[in-house]
Amino acid sequence: MSTLPRTALLTALALLGACTSVTREINPEPTITSAGILAFRDICLKSAPSFAGAETAARAHGISDLTDAGFAKMGMNQDQSLGVQVQANKECAITTPSQNDSSLTQQFLSVVGKFSSTPVAQTVPSKITLNGQTFIVMHDRRGGEAYVMLKAQ
Repeated sequence: MSTLPRTALLTALALLGACTSVTREINPEPTITSAGILAFRDICLKSAPSFAGAETAARAHGISDLTDAGFAKMGMNQDQSLGVQVQANKECAITTPSQNDSSLTQQFLSVVGKFSSTPVAQTVPSKITLNGQTFIVMHDRRGGEAYVMLKAQ
């Protein structure tokens, strides 16, 4: 066996090893573990930009009745672990009690990014575009978890 094929084989193996190490450095998308983020996806993101289907989607998450408070419709599930507030054509928000999970904002932005037609910043607040309309999204952790989507003016 000549040295040329052996050299080519060693070079190919070295290149393959380099490619493999690059692949291992890519960070995987966070796994969505929060019921609040899943509810935000189903209730807010999927019904945007008008939020017309939000009330129906809320029922699938155990929020059977939304009360009209004049400025918005709001409701909670039976054990009050999930709340929703919707203002038609303007705002949708989901609330939950505080969670001890430092990955929630990244989970939230990951889900939002799947719906936005423009790139999503990795910090909040962030602007997104959905069906040609611009929204501001926010994850507020003061006093609980609030996932908010507000139509930009």
